[in-house]
Amino acid sequence: MVSIRSLLFFSLMLSVMTLARPGWSDEIIDSIRVEGARRIEVDTVKSHVAVTPGKPMAHDSIRNSIKALYDTGFFKDVAIEQQGSALVVRVVENPTVSKVTFEGNDAYSKEELEKLIHIKPQTLYNRSATERDLTALRQAFRIKGFFLAKIDMTVKPLDQNMVDVVFNIEEGEKSRVQKVRIIGNKELSESKLTRKMMIHPSGMFSWFTEDDAYDREKLLFDQSQLRNVYLDEGYARVQVDSSVAELTPDRRAFVVTHSVNEGARYRFGAIDIKGDFDELPKEKLMEALRIKQGEWYSRDLMRQSIDRLIDLIGDFGYAFLDVRPQPIMDDEAKTVGVVFDVVKGRRVYVNRIEVVGNSRTRDNVVRREVALSEGDRFSSTQMRQSKKSIGDLNFFENIEITTPSAGNADQVDVRIKVEEKPTGTFTVGAGYSSTDSFIGTASVSQNNFLGRGQRVVLSTALTGTSTQFDFSFTEPYFLDKNLSAGFDLFARETDRRTISSYKEQVYGGALRLGFPISKNLRDNISYNLAEVDITNIGTIASRSLRAQADESPYLRSMVSNSLVWNDVNNTLLPTEGRVHRLTTDLAGLGGDVTFARLLVDNQLYHALSDDNEWVGHLRGRVGYIDGLNKDVPIFERFYLGGSQSVRGFKPAGIGPRTFVDGDAYGGVHFEQVNAELFFPFFGMADKGVRGVTFMDAGYLGDSALPSDVRQSGSVRVSTGVGVHWNSPFGPLRVSLSTPLLKEDFDQTRIFDFSMGTNILV
Repeated sequence: MVSIRSLLFFSLMLSVMTLARPGWSDEIIDSIRVEGARRIEVDTVKSHVAVTPGKPMAHDSIRNSIKALYDTGFFKDVAIEQQGSALVVRVVENPTVSKVTFEGNDAYSKEELEKLIHIKPQTLYNRSATERDLTALRQAFRIKGFFLAKIDMTVKPLDQNMVDVVFNIEEGEKSRVQKVRIIGNKELSESKLTRKMMIHPSGMFSWFTEDDAYDREKLLFDQSQLRNVYLDEGYARVQVDSSVAELTPDRRAFVVTHSVNEGARYRFGAIDIKGDFDELPKEKLMEALRIKQGEWYSRDLMRQSIDRLIDLIGDFGYAFLDVRPQPIMDDEAKTVGVVFDVVKGRRVYVNRIEVVGNSRTRDNVVRREVALSEGDRFSSTQMRQSKKSIGDLNFFENIEITTPSAGNADQVDVRIKVEEKPTGTFTVGAGYSSTDSFIGTASVSQNNFLGRGQRVVLSTALTGTSTQFDFSFTEPYFLDKNLSAGFDLFARETDRRTISSYKEQVYGGALRLGFPISKNLRDNISYNLAEVDITNIGTIASRSLRAQADESPYLRSMVSNSLVWNDVNNTLLPTEGRVHRLTTDLAGLGGDVTFARLLVDNQLYHALSDDNEWVGHLRGRVGYIDGLNKDVPIFERFYLGGSQSVRGFKPAGIGPRTFVDGDAYGGVHFEQVNAELFFPFFGMADKGVRGVTFMDAGYLGDSALPSDVRQSGSVRVSTGVGVHWNSPFGPLRVSLSTPLLKEDFDQTRIFDFSMGTNILV
């Protein structure tokens, strides 16, 4: 009974206290007054107060107002009270950040860390925001392998309500992955399963690839990759039971373990295509599929088949096409039947082509790369080709093409959203090669001059053997036609005394025209006018060379035509495709030099493995030049040898040479064959690194040489290995070669090395 009375008394007192709480009344609020705001506008504070002057005040409004003001992140203290008919809002602002510094960082530069955090100088300090920044920094260091890194934050108060924010970083040692294990694999080797993973054990090149750094997100990605490998090899019921990373007892490394249950291997069962598309016979659609009944099941080939069906059917104008594969599992027969269900939707036409996001580049520069025109029937293939063509301009960071409905049932708009990037650069470069020694370059270029897509380049190059100045201008769509036009001005001085006893100076210019004949075939026509001067003849140079120097300088007037077929899938690292080039030069339309020259260059790339890491490359070159009843001058003759023709020999190290001083004299015809095999190099394919083994063969000759020049009618052959790296500093090439067939007077070289750099300044 006493307890009940006590409870009733307490409830009564609480009610009285609530009703009598000081500072609040049921009066109507006439005004709102803000105190304590210094940097934050008073109107900004009032906008977050859920009380309207002239209306009665509700206690819930006060609670909501306080919460809203705290949520802005502007204030570290908020209080609201009623003074008569006025509502007083007192705030204490968060301090302003004076500067942000990092202490103890080595793995990342200050600039890299600043990009990871949101807090910046001259912004309001917000504790919750800095906690998110701490999380982002810790994640970044885990990605680098510093899994045990300790990162704290210190806030140093300053005058005038300002603070310095200091991130204290104790990196510690990297937590490397010591071993990657797979448990349960019986049919597929561990090396095959781990090839495409992001996490690998520490190895010789881990300092470069950083693939031995543990990270949870990488582990989950590898778990998915492991399953994908099995699905592409036919194991349709594979299960990845677990993927865990455990620290070694000394806490300095991880052991990663994946546990799998392979299951049985399945083949494709019956395959069919159903749906409402009837413009092509089913047999034609079946030809587009990459899968066949009886072959091993592969999810990747399933995806490729869907893409090919979408392209084939989409070219009939179906922009909203849907292709859904329906797998039919037969665990007893170990087969996966597939029915592709095609819902074509409605046929549509292009209503309007719109370009957005371009502030510098003119619309027509983008629109002319689009293979479709307004009013055309929609085509999936042409849309994909259009995106590639726009990307090939290299004007944009990102390109997104969408086809929203135009409002009519049979029309779509093509909306091209681009994000521009800088197209003008001033670059200086440095490098070294065993052919030219030091290499220095500088250039000013604008690939999108005045936003018109025109290219302007002014460049200079200085090597151990040459000095070169060039200026060029190219209009890719001359007279608004698919016709490129341009001109070049050049001045070049080359010291050829390492291969022959003279220097060469060339000054002149050229006019160019180019146009496509088909999707992959292009023709280029040019006219070249130059003065060529042979100087600094050696004291013991041959009579033939001296005789040519006596007639110097030469005026060369030459018309050239180059027919090029190119369908390689990647310019930097091709794995499939061909390049065929037929070049003809005719000199003698005026000037002092007459000749007709033919050069044929054929290249073939073919992937030898499904992952495109083993690639074969075959190249064949043939050249012939005729002086048209005159001697072909030494500066127009063919030369063989060096890293670009027959490795294992110095540049111009093959072919006719003078008896007296061994100068290279060149030839009037040559034949060259290069066979290369690119292979994965310690798992660094994603870094642009490939190993290569090769065999080169070449012949250079002339049936009408002067008496003081000797030659041999034999073929030269070499073989070797090397490494190619498309590095951020430019291409790097290293090769070790051994001549198998050579002449005593040939000049050989076992080691070739070249590296270039491009530094933006």
